[in-house]
Amino acid sequence: MKFKHIIVLALCSFWFISCEKGSDFSGTEAEQIRQYIASKNLKVDDSTSTGFKLIYTKRNPSGSLPKSRQSVNLDYSGTLLSGKKFDSGNFSFRLGIDGVVEGFKLGVERVRVGEKATLIFPSSLGYGSSGTSGIPGNSPLVFDIEVLSVSN
Repeated sequence: MKFKHIIVLALCSFWFISCEKGSDFSGTEAEQIRQYIASKNLKVDDSTSTGFKLIYTKRNPSGSLPKSRQSVNLDYSGTLLSGKKFDSGNFSFRLGIDGVVEGFKLGVERVRVGEKATLIFPSSLGYGSSGTSGIPGNSPLVFDIEVLSVSN
C-alpha cells in the first residue's frame, strides 16, 4: 500500500512542477513562442534576431514615438505563455535610463502614443534562467501594453 502512495505522490509532484513552469508549449523557448503565436493566430508585425516579437493590436500613426531619456507612461499586463498573469497596472519610466527588462524596452520604443501592442520575448530578454517572483526561470514572457503619453 505504501508503494501506491509513493507513486501517487510522485505523479502529483511531477504535475505540480510542470504546471509551475507556466506553459502548455514544448521545446525550446523559440519553439514555445512559435507555438503560442500559432495557437492565438497572431500576425507578428516586427521581430528581432534575439527572439523579440511585436504584434500591434491598435495603431495610431500620428502618435509620438518614445525617444531615449523620455518619460513613458503606459498601462500593461504581463503573463506567462500559459496566460497566468504575474503583473499589471500603470507604469511610468524613463526609456533607456530606468531599469526594465530588455524585451520590454525593445517593445516600448516601437509603440507610439495611443497604440496598443503585444510583446513576446524569450527569457534571455526577460528574467533569464533565474526568474523572479512569480516568474519561473527560462520563461518566455508576454506583455500587453498601451502607451498613454511621453514627456521630456
